[in-house]
Parts: sequence; C-alpha cells; structure tokens
Amino acid sequence: MKEKLKDYHEALLKDLSELIQIPTLYDEASVTDTMPYGEKVHRGYLWMKEKALKDGFEVMEYDGQALAIRIPGSAAEERIDVACHIDVVEPGTGWRDDPFSGFIQDGRLYGRGTQDMKGTLLLNYYALKFIKEQHLPYKKELRVVIGCDEERTMNDMKYYVQKAGEPAFAYTPDGKFPFSLGEKGALMWALEGPVETCISELDGGVQCNVISPSANALIDDIGQLEAYKAYLVKAGYDGSVREEAGKVRLSVTGKAAHASRPADGINATVRLLEVIARVSADSLADKLYHCFSDAYGRGAGLDCDIEPMGKLTINLGVLKIKDKALTAEVDCRYPYGMSSEILTEKLESTLKPLMVDKRYDDRPTLADCHSPYLKVLLDTYRELRHEPFAEPVISAGVSYSKVFANCVAFGPSAEGDVVLADQANENIEISKLLELFEIYATALVRLANLE
Repeated sequence: MKEKLKDYHEALLKDLSELIQIPTLYDEASVTDTMPYGEKVHRGYLWMKEKALKDGFEVMEYDGQALAIRIPGSAAEERIDVACHIDVVEPGTGWRDDPFSGFIQDGRLYGRGTQDMKGTLLLNYYALKFIKEQHLPYKKELRVVIGCDEERTMNDMKYYVQKAGEPAFAYTPDGKFPFSLGEKGALMWALEGPVETCISELDGGVQCNVISPSANALIDDIGQLEAYKAYLVKAGYDGSVREEAGKVRLSVTGKAAHASRPADGINATVRLLEVIARVSADSLADKLYHCFSDAYGRGAGLDCDIEPMGKLTINLGVLKIKDKALTAEVDCRYPYGMSSEILTEKLESTLKPLMVDKRYDDRPTLADCHSPYLKVLLDTYRELRHEPFAEPVISAGVSYSKVFANCVAFGPSAEGDVVLADQANENIEISKLLELFEIYATALVRLANLE
C-alpha cells in the first residue's frame, strides 16, 4: 500500500497549500442562511465540495453547516465517519510571513490550519480517494464529514448528527496518537459589568480558547510613565510604553497557544494586568491578575487534580475595557469528578460584582476501552509506527468526539511532536505526510471491514 500512496503525495501537497490560502475564519458580518458562519468559511466549504465532485465522490450537504463526502453507491447499514473541520482560529501575531500563504520552506508547509486541521482533513480525504480509486473492499459506508464551526461552538456537527443520525463509529483526526480515550470538560464563561479603574481602554487576546498573544491598554496615570517603562525592563516582558494624549499607552506581547496547553504559551493580557496592578495599584487589575495569573486555577480557587484526567486549566482568552465597562471570555478545561456548576459558583465569588455567564459547557468524556473499533486504531498505530507499547491518552483539548456517541480523536500528533496548532508559524513537516497518510488509509480500510 505504501508505494501506491506515494503517487498521491504531490497532489496532496498542492491541495493543502491551496486550501491553506483560504482564510476560513468565522465572519459574523457576512453570515447568511446559506453561509451560517460567514463568507470566508463558506469559501473553504465550496472548495472542498467542488474538489469532491470533480474527483467523482457523492456529496451530501447539510444547510451550510457540514459537508459529507462518500464513495458513490457505498451506502450501507453501518457507517464510519471521519469528522473534520475546515474553520481555523485567528492567526494572531508573531508570524514571519503571511499566515495564509501556504508556502513551503525547509521541508515544511506553513500556514494557519496546517496542523489544526486542514492537513489531516485532506489526508483523510485522500485516504478515501485512495480506497475509491484502488477499488479496495469495504463493508461499511465511509464518510469524510467536514464541519464549519468547530473552533467556536461545534453546533455545525451537532446539526449534522441530528440530520444524518449517529454512525456506528467515528474518529476525528484532531488529537494525539494512538488515540484519545477521553477528553476533559470544556467551559466558556463570559464576564461583564461596570468597573472602576484607571484603565481607560484595554484590548487583549484574539479568541477564548487561545492564550492571548498581545494586549494593550490606555491608562489614566501619566505620572507613572517612567515607572511603567522600568517595570517592563525589570520583569523582562516584551512590550512597549509611550505617552498618548496625556495618558500611558502600554502594550505587551506574549505567545499564542491552545488554551488547554498553558505551558506552551505566554498570556500577554495577564502580564499586562500584572504591570498595571503593580505600577498603578489598580484594584481591578489586581483582582483580575490574581484570578487568572495561575493557569491551573489557584487564584480563582478552582484548582483540582483528579485522575485519570489530571489538572484543571483556565485561560483569560479575551478582555476588553472601554467607557468603564468590562467584557471578557474565559476558557476552562476540567476533569471528571468536578462539576461545572461548582466551578461557576467559585468564579462568581472570586470576581464579584462582575457577572459570570456560563456560555458553553461540554462535560468530560471517556470512551469504552474495550471497543473493537478502538482496537483497530490502536493496533494500526502500533504496527505502522513500530510502537508496540503505545497506550491511549487523555486529552485536554475539545474535539468533535464530544458530539458523537461513539467517537475518539485519532492523531495526528504523537508523544514528542512539536504541536503548533493555534500558534504563530504553524506548519506541518512534509516528510511526515506519507507516514500519516498510510496510518489513516490503513485504519479506514480496517474499520470498513470490521466484522
């Protein structure tokens, strides 16, 4: 199989570069009934639809929410879905080049979505194409399903499951190998309320589930201009201070990463709050800094470490202050054994009198470790990667596996890999594409013929 897969490598690489060049970002301004997530995401949706039709696949559309691709005439009593998403997070700052260029350099293809998850979307699409064109046998229907709003709400895939029904089994190539046996719960809180503060304006972060890569504020404390400059130098923080219209303009740069991996990033908004709290002794900045400075929730009284899922994480993803009014978005990943209701009560107590609104809550999930489908995934990975002792993992991320009754995240990263999803200069190593291609194609064939 591996030698035949090589024939698809060049076309796969070309398509991935082309798809990366479509900035499939949610755009509220262009939302319509036929483009429920805006024009940019819909462009990517149409690109996949047109490619699938050109390649001879049957396409099923679900009102702009999701697109399902299958081999013509393959409908069967049992169905295997590969759940992918075409939307991406905002690129943020720190890129060496255009984040939607799809350029190749030093054996890597760069761009937002190369890892999360246009790369694995196309790898699984090409796996289905390989099965079709090589006339490989299958007893179950195989579908590559493409959603449009995984990064925000996952309402797209919920709509698909409602309309298409549950498959016998599904995987989403949006996690780690050999597969994610379970995922932590995911909470999103919205904060708002009037505030008394020396902060005239503040704008921090790009998205709730992304560690804030940059933040800036306008501060009514011009007398502390030099003190602000000195604190940045003393703390060793990347940023700048200048006078602007008789006020202090403070900017801080951090490092973007996924909210579930706090060790991979630096929260610029939290650092900015620290500087304001220390220099201007601002009570609001001090309260927010104390609450969110520890990514494991100690400042908010939320910290917990429960096996098998481990520690809770918390991320102040977005913070805005203007005209003495605050709005914010906070991401939290919590383990089995902890209640989202209790967590919300604790955060409300810590942040009084701000209003805390629980906007999103996906409970922790654990798959059946005795499932024959999971045995196929585990055996395939162990065999092809020559890792006979590889064991399933627990994920702090949130994937489409939460939407389906019988679904896990299956790759593409493995222990020791550099994960750059949602970070600046996201890229994928071209030499690894063939290896991943073989894993996904082999797994799909075996799942489709499982008795």
